[in-house]
Amino acid sequence: MKIFLQNTGLLPGSHQYTKFIILGRSRTGSNFLRGLLSSHPEILTTGEILRNPDQIDWDSDQYYVNEQVLNIYQQKPIEFMKKIVFRKFPPQIKAVGFKLFYYHAQTEPYNQIWDFLKKSTEIRIIHIKRENILKTHLSRAQANRSGSWVNTSGKKEDHGPIFLDPAECLKDFEQTRQWENYYDQFFAGHLIKQVHYEDLANNYEPIIQDIQTFLNVSPHPVKPQTYKQSSKHLSEMITNYDELKTKFKDTPWAEFFGDN
Repeated sequence: MKIFLQNTGLLPGSHQYTKFIILGRSRTGSNFLRGLLSSHPEILTTGEILRNPDQIDWDSDQYYVNEQVLNIYQQKPIEFMKKIVFRKFPPQIKAVGFKLFYYHAQTEPYNQIWDFLKKSTEIRIIHIKRENILKTHLSRAQANRSGSWVNTSGKKEDHGPIFLDPAECLKDFEQTRQWENYYDQFFAGHLIKQVHYEDLANNYEPIIQDIQTFLNVSPHPVKPQTYKQSSKHLSEMITNYDELKTKFKDTPWAEFFGDN
């Protein structure tokens, strides 16, 4: 009932908080980052709310969905962003954001949201990337095969080795770099924090402290809510690893095979 009253404006709230987006693509550590931020009491971070035109994937108990909210999302996406996503919140909430992947909201009428976000320069961007796109591609292939997208238990998962098509690898490498460069330019008018998954996974504490400052929230210890799904070497997880390494030798993508 309290959340309902806040949504309808019957309880006091404020727009005095930092708005932000976790920008990226799948399998780059966005769930890991979101989990860390969500464990901060002053930060509200929702899921991939623009992923599905038929439903709103809040993944948060701070929002509710009824027929009216869904209709606003589907018919008036700008109003949805202004009045629903970035609505008034209790004063203890100092930052509100959501996950947004490059390929979300690319059809009418949802694609209007991109122009809205570009013009809303007060929205801060946390751009998460993975330096080794081969690992991104592998992780997505494994998740597609197993149906397991998030590890919340901390137990290591053994998906078994998998074949990766060289042409599909190249396509993914090129597309991902194009997306990264394009959206860095697209949001050039915003404050942007670049985050690399490798750094976050290696030692997340100083990075999260920096992001807390970026979001204007109080310093607070955080803890992971998701975990790595595998710690095996690439050669153990890719059946045609040697073939791929040879194919991409002397290309810009050769560096992906240096850390095995």
